[in-house]
Amino acid sequence: MQFVDVGGYKLMMKVAGAGTPTVVLDCGLGDRLEVWGAVFPQIARFARVVAYDRAGYGESEPGAEPRSYTQIATELHTLLHRAGIAPPYVLVGHSFGAANVRAFAYLFKDEVAGLIFVDPFNENIFTSASEQERAAAMAQQEAALRGAPAGVQGEWKFLKGEDRDDFQQLRSFGAPPDVPMMVLVAGRGRPPHWVKSVLDEYGTWVAQATEGGMVVTPESRHAIQNDDPALVVSAVRRVVFPSVQNALERAIREKDVDAAIALYRRMRQRYPAEYFYEQTLNALGYAQLRARHVPEAIALFKLNVEMYPNAYNTYDSLGEAYAAQGDRAAAIRNYRKSLALNPNNTNAVEMLKKLGASP
Repeated sequence: MQFVDVGGYKLMMKVAGAGTPTVVLDCGLGDRLEVWGAVFPQIARFARVVAYDRAGYGESEPGAEPRSYTQIATELHTLLHRAGIAPPYVLVGHSFGAANVRAFAYLFKDEVAGLIFVDPFNENIFTSASEQERAAAMAQQEAALRGAPAGVQGEWKFLKGEDRDDFQQLRSFGAPPDVPMMVLVAGRGRPPHWVKSVLDEYGTWVAQATEGGMVVTPESRHAIQNDDPALVVSAVRRVVFPSVQNALERAIREKDVDAAIALYRRMRQRYPAEYFYEQTLNALGYAQLRARHVPEAIALFKLNVEMYPNAYNTYDSLGEAYAAQGDRAAAIRNYRKSLALNPNNTNAVEMLKKLGASP
């Protein structure tokens, strides 16, 4: 635990683990960092993770008013930077914390590597509700927070104003940036229209994201991190280690094959081994071959041979690329290696015949 000054007042934070990106946990209204107790140590096994108490919670000192999403997100940004925790960040927001995460992603989108929303609060929760349902929900929350600390009361005061203004500030953030995203939705004990409102809004974002997923868990109540911590940890892991193929395709599209190869080697050092497949580089290589970028295809196939030296298909693909380049000797050499690893590889036999070579 440590205190960090964020501009005349200090916030309490907890840090564990190592690596990049850093996972940052933001809790729901009235909750403290201890609410992440079941998932925090598990995330720390594969990433650096930060949990903190917002201003006016626990031992954190009261902060500036109003306690809006943008104020909270700005404080979190200051906290991370002054603590020497550099971006990129994977942000995890539970309930009200999801709105703060959206504010952070809106204000500091270039520092965000991924987003996980855990049964998130959203601006459309009352869209389908009757006035009676809306009033009852607000009254229930008001009663639940009676006697809560000043920080909680300040946030609730802001939320009541947001409700009167039809959540003007939250709506202003729009869709989050296109980063890996997971949304977890609780299906047990939720208010009327809650699940539908989350699916309608966050589901659209997931569908439009390059990489995203959504899970509705009927056995979990609002605090999914307590009822099903394994699900939350799995979602975080998926975002911390996003699709290798998507990342490499983006590198090729925005830069070139050499950049993708360099990225692949860095990812090999950071990612767990089970996230890598022989087929990934093979597919990328054939995409280059179809585009008649033969040297680039050879570079990718050679990397695949290096990574999977006992896989017959890697040599078969490399042989095809060398044949396309007109390098008969290299093609024959690789087809023969493929055949040695798999005597049943009829494609290698046929290609060697076409090249005028014996198996």
